[in-house]
Amino acid sequence: MQLVRNITTSFLLTCLVVLAILAIGQMTQLLRQVASGQLPLSIVLQLLGLAVPTLLVMVLPLAFFFAVYLVFSNLYRSNEMVAIRSTGTGLSGLLPSVAAVAAGVFCLELILSLSWAPGAQRQLQSESVRLANATAEAMLQPGSFTNLPGGRVIYVGQPVGKNSHRFREIFLSIAQGDQLDLATATYGEIKPGQDGALTLVLVDGQRYLGRPGQNGFKVLSFARYRVLLGSPVTSAAQPGGINWGSASLSQLARPLHGTEMRFAVTELEWRLLWPLALPLLALLAIPLAYSEPRGGGRAAGMLVGILFLLAINNIVIYVKEHMMSGKMSVFPGLFWVLLLILAVATYTFFRRSRDLPILPVWPGRGAS
Repeated sequence: MQLVRNITTSFLLTCLVVLAILAIGQMTQLLRQVASGQLPLSIVLQLLGLAVPTLLVMVLPLAFFFAVYLVFSNLYRSNEMVAIRSTGTGLSGLLPSVAAVAAGVFCLELILSLSWAPGAQRQLQSESVRLANATAEAMLQPGSFTNLPGGRVIYVGQPVGKNSHRFREIFLSIAQGDQLDLATATYGEIKPGQDGALTLVLVDGQRYLGRPGQNGFKVLSFARYRVLLGSPVTSAAQPGGINWGSASLSQLARPLHGTEMRFAVTELEWRLLWPLALPLLALLAIPLAYSEPRGGGRAAGMLVGILFLLAINNIVIYVKEHMMSGKMSVFPGLFWVLLLILAVATYTFFRRSRDLPILPVWPGRGAS
């Protein structure tokens, strides 16, 4: 029970420290947007809260790895491990205590990765779109020219009646390289689109494409012309117009084919990877925590673990990108990385449980 309490306490403290460090970085980005006028200050804490579940998906496995490492390192350095082993209890006998804490953290990580974090990400995207749309609408000042994102310039006249979403005398200029794209209309109305974007619908006007006197110059009359002002909720650049990183489980589990199926399977494997890797990282932390009671090099195992985690993270990102691009098969996909972690963790634990050095000693060289 003492081991369970020590691991739990170390895990909670480590989780708070790592989460605070990542949250400070996230807060810095949000404050930069506030300083540039893109976000109101009152919404910063809400956006930060919506980003926390996504941060926790990566924080929990790291925090649990470091917690197990620190607890077992203290056992070695305080000679408690010698006392434990003198009773006939080896490293394998301590695994149930580690597994008891790992089970609770695993369930939390699974809920976070599969449901909570994607749901919070969808809310964050929706709130970001709402703010972007409100900003775009606020930029429209009657009787003045306004620069919009994407190199667009718009002029709106006075509002029509009491409805401030309708304006008279609309002028719009859209930059498309060297080509001119101008539009004028009798009036326009701001409407939310079906995809969640804010749009300006121009009514009864003309559109001028190209430069007067040059080949390809056209004058087109239109009854209605829809212009995007804000940002859509979904990304048309991704298959099916779905943001797979925030897709719900029902969207990932529905029957899909071709590119959509590849993206859905990749995202599902990505979400399952970290919960399944969590107990394996804890198993790896135990042999890495070994140190002589009065010897130095306590941080050596932690450094090796950090380097290993960085290597695994880079491998996972590489494999995920190649799976989405179709250059690698989706099966076993990311799961072979779990096999790599399992092989390394099992090998190092087996060596250390038998009081053998992690790396074998070659013939002709002294034992370490």
